[in-house]
Amino acid sequence: MSGCPVVNRMTTRQPDNATTMDVNWFIFDLGNTVIKLAYERVMENICKRAVITRDDLVELLESPGAYRDLERGAVTFEQFHDFLSDRAGYRGSLADLQETWSDFFDGPLPGIEDLLGRLRDRYRLAFLSNSNEIHAQLIPRKFAAIFERDDRLIFSHRFKTAKPDPEMFQRTLEIIGALPSQAVFVDDLLENVLAARSVGITAYQFRDVFSLEDALRTDGLI
Repeated sequence: MSGCPVVNRMTTRQPDNATTMDVNWFIFDLGNTVIKLAYERVMENICKRAVITRDDLVELLESPGAYRDLERGAVTFEQFHDFLSDRAGYRGSLADLQETWSDFFDGPLPGIEDLLGRLRDRYRLAFLSNSNEIHAQLIPRKFAAIFERDDRLIFSHRFKTAKPDPEMFQRTLEIIGALPSQAVFVDDLLENVLAARSVGITAYQFRDVFSLEDALRTDGLI
């Protein structure tokens, strides 16, 4: 669910070896690909209860024991709260942090639900998110209208790895029962797109629904 890295968004599509006849799965990232993240709002609300600036907090969250380890399932949310209390002077309770962390999402990105519906006419859908125990409980409930019964939701912390580690993509293929040539991956972060390609998955960098549709249409996938 990572929302903080800023990457080059120039590359949208990948010429690939898979044919449209091979593909039967689309795998979508969630944060800023399907659901708009409210990253800055969360940072602001943490800082209100801490003795740290926004920029220092962003840097701190990259440290061992923080955001990335939370996504990899290396720490629990309670341990993450303890980390912020110790390192950022966070004064809120565990319940306060859970409430703030639950406010990470603004809603579906424009046009994405229509695109997902059209893709379901031809493919199975999976959603692969760098996530944590709070968001894994929240997302299926809060955004139930986005998902359908046959969709697969894959949350990184449950597998002790996370994007862009190639292992996360290999585990995802195992879960959905697909070969790399049978899957297409979509993510807003270039590092994740490149990691998917490294294991043989056709991958597209998401900028907006219009650009993605154009690339998929060009490649005969819609």
